[in-house]
This record gives sequence, structure tokens and C-alpha cells, in this order.
Amino acid sequence: MSKHGELVTGMFIDPGNVDFVKHRIRFNVAEFSKMLIEQKDVIEANKGFARIDIMEAKSGKLYGSFSTYKPQPQQEVTQAQHLASRENDDLPF
Repeated sequence: MSKHGELVTGMFIDPGNVDFVKHRIRFNVAEFSKMLIEQKDVIEANKGFARIDIMEAKSGKLYGSFSTYKPQPQQEVTQAQHLASRENDDLPF
């Protein structure tokens, strides 16, 4: 899988059986819940959300890729740090 993705275990994507249903997604609840528990740290880092991308293999078969991306905490910038570059005594007015 990619750098930020992992194969979703227990998820199966089937074609829809009528025109307005594009795909049907089935879950093996035991396998899928085990995967979610294993990825608890990723879900917590994303404020309780999980993302699954639907991908297409070279063979044309669809599969799910669980995003393992964890956002990095951003450093707080104080007002003095933000305005440091604006301190200039050469103002024209």
C-alpha cells in the first residue's frame, strides 16, 4: 500500500444490482472492528474520524485503503513572533 494507506480488512465492494446503486459495500464485522481497534491511535489523532479511500486495482477490482495519516500538531505563534518581520522604522508615513 501507499505511504499513508493500509488495506481495509473485512470490507468487500460489489457492483450495484440496479442502475442507481453504483456499488455495495459489505463488512465482515469481526475483521473490520478488529482493524478499527488496531488503528485507534490514527482515529484519535484525527478527532474520531477515519477515512477509507475506494481504490481500483490494475485488474479492475475495487478495494478499500484505510488512511493512516496523522496530522502533526502545529506550534503556536505568539503575536510578537508573527509581527517580528513587520518591525521597521523606515515607514514612509
